[in-house]
Amino acid sequence: MVDPKMKEELVNKAIDYFNKDGWNCAESVYMAIFRDYYKMDITPKTVTAYGGGIARTGSICGAVNVAIMGISQKYGREDPNQLFYLTQRPVFEFIERIAGKFGSVICNKITNCQLTTREGITKFRDEKVKEQKCTPLVREVIEAFLFVVEDYKLGQT
Repeated sequence: MVDPKMKEELVNKAIDYFNKDGWNCAESVYMAIFRDYYKMDITPKTVTAYGGGIARTGSICGAVNVAIMGISQKYGREDPNQLFYLTQRPVFEFIERIAGKFGSVICNKITNCQLTTREGITKFRDEKVKEQKCTPLVREVIEAFLFVVEDYKLGQT
């Protein structure tokens, strides 16, 4: 069971990285998961290009992508003979939780902005998309990640 205090601390770390420190969504989630949860010595530059749905192209959300890396860190295979299913099911659960709440895991569908255009960037800023959509998404990504790595039981869904 996820410790509520630990959960709130990890969520707050990710949001602080994102809103106070200026890291993008992917970098923020990466540092919260790998540095603060897994206690690994990492650098955010590993995932900088994931922000904005892979280099702002609007594909799969960078925060979602990085959390999937974190899920794979727990459930991933160490031997090619291990069952891939044991990694897939927790990832499916995670994706279903995010898509269920935000309607998609695709960045430009969540934000309704195309960040490779001047118009999309202006809309992102003017409509406060970071504050109104991306910040709640970062929170949910961390919460869903913690559910999957702490509370998920294979076969329960």
